[in-house]
Amino acid sequence: MFGFLAPVKFHVIVTCLIFAAYAGIEVYTPYLLKPAVNIVDSLSTRKDAAPPEGMWEWLNNPHGPGAGLRHALYMLALFQVIFAFFKWARSVAGNWQSMSMVFYMRAAVYDRLQRVGFSFHDQHSTGQLINRALNDLQAVRNFVITGMQSSLDIVLPVIGYFTLLLLKCSAKVALAALLPIPLWFWAIRHLALRAQPIYEKQVQASDEMVQILTENIAGVHVIRAFATENLEQAKFKRCVGTLLQRVLEGVRLRVRMSPVIRGIAASSHIGLFAYGAILVQQHELTKGDLVFLGMAMGAILGKIQQINAISDAYQQAVVSSSRLYEILDSPDTTPRKMEAEPLRPGGGAVRFSHVTFGYEPGQSVLNDISFSVPAGAVVALVGPTGSGKTTMANLLGRFYDPDLGKIEIDGQDLRDVTGQSVHDSIGYVFQETYLFNDTLARNIAYGDLSAPRAKIIEAAQIARAHEFIDRLPLKYENMIGEYGATLSGGQRQRLAIARAVLHNPRILVMDDALAAVDPETEAHIRTGLERIMSGRTVFLIASRISTARRANLILVIENGRITQSGTHDELMEKDGYYREVASSQFAGFAEGQNASHMDRMGRMSKSGRAFDV
Repeated sequence: MFGFLAPVKFHVIVTCLIFAAYAGIEVYTPYLLKPAVNIVDSLSTRKDAAPPEGMWEWLNNPHGPGAGLRHALYMLALFQVIFAFFKWARSVAGNWQSMSMVFYMRAAVYDRLQRVGFSFHDQHSTGQLINRALNDLQAVRNFVITGMQSSLDIVLPVIGYFTLLLLKCSAKVALAALLPIPLWFWAIRHLALRAQPIYEKQVQASDEMVQILTENIAGVHVIRAFATENLEQAKFKRCVGTLLQRVLEGVRLRVRMSPVIRGIAASSHIGLFAYGAILVQQHELTKGDLVFLGMAMGAILGKIQQINAISDAYQQAVVSSSRLYEILDSPDTTPRKMEAEPLRPGGGAVRFSHVTFGYEPGQSVLNDISFSVPAGAVVALVGPTGSGKTTMANLLGRFYDPDLGKIEIDGQDLRDVTGQSVHDSIGYVFQETYLFNDTLARNIAYGDLSAPRAKIIEAAQIARAHEFIDRLPLKYENMIGEYGATLSGGQRQRLAIARAVLHNPRILVMDDALAAVDPETEAHIRTGLERIMSGRTVFLIASRISTARRANLILVIENGRITQSGTHDELMEKDGYYREVASSQFAGFAEGQNASHMDRMGRMSKSGRAFDV
């Protein structure tokens, strides 16, 4: 975990130097009381003491028996000012180092979450990953900072106090002060062994709470639609109640151990002070030594009690770090070769050679898929839900690597080229449209934020999105809300198509991209797409036969295998899934009913016929 300090080495060095200076001042300041107390003791026992004088006169008298005491008090005041300065500097340096380290930790975790394979996200819920990136990261940060800074704050002053006790007071006292330390470590270890299982249960309950929050916020429309607010509230209360119980278990453990730790400190302090008093009576220590001993032992015992906080932070960090490093050390499901080169320019020819793939070991989704697509062809993937159509599209973009076989684009195996070049060469319009809480223009230009406005408008026009954008108050600068909440499903889909169009890839993958738009809009979008589809390879995952029938090649996927392939006319002449679906979709259309929806509406309104509802 201390590896997180590597990017902030300079901060660590500066912080350590300031902590060392602070520790030196902290130790030496109480030591200045020793001569002051001894002078006061000697003045109080002198027979020829001068008559008392006022405070102002006494402070300004450069001579007399109190000169040594005045000098000691002036030095004490000076050191208090220096001590206050270094205390401020220590706080600033500590926070500076902490926040700088948090920046690099957050950047590392976020970067890894962006780059790790899709299978990692498939195995972990969104709530878990959010909790790890926030709460677990803070637990690790707290231990690293506490472990380093508190250790300096403990070790340096304790060494300084013991050194002064040994060299300036008494070796007997210094050795006696070491006796309570084994008891400290026994109590702290006893606490640590019991604390870790409790913290494991706490993070599990915290994961569940964040997951419920994430789901409920994202699914608030479904909750309201089905009036299940009370059900979800009861579920959340149960989860929060479980978390409360786990937290209280840790509190009860610390409460039980606190009297033990404080008892060791109090008995040690009293015992050593009593031993020092005996040594004063035996004239082995002065009264100034006894005062310094009391202050030193109070400081030492207070410092050692901080070990309990370090141990507590460590137990939490042990649990959190394993979860955090599961992200940072997660293997990439699409490993990158050091010698990988960018995808060479080409027309977008695609070849699947005996590809087999499954998300889980032993459970294949695709089985021995082989086909070739020439550059510039339009391919439709048709099949029942769950047959593997979207999985094929994900393999083409190298979101996953096949278990067996290989996939080539323009003759290059995807495992031998850089992932960035593959993603630059393929544009996606996903079935589930995701838009960002930003302007319409930035959502369309997401793949190239430097794109000029003219190209953004052109892409929107092709996707039939320009018409509704132009009616908005701020047009392309209009904010669309989280997930595009202010737009309809069809409008969101058209923006996703515009985003893919602007990306200008050599291969375009449309995963049922026209399913959320009406037939009239689909016809207009298809007309615009025909222009940009020219000269590039297009994969259409289609549920509508009207979309698939225009493809140069139709692949029918059933149970992870290609069961039919050919053009629309060829497949309509064969028995099988395609003809069955086409017949069911085209059934009931009489002659003349294949005209556009808007044309039929216009004819009915002119004839005065009532609309059927």
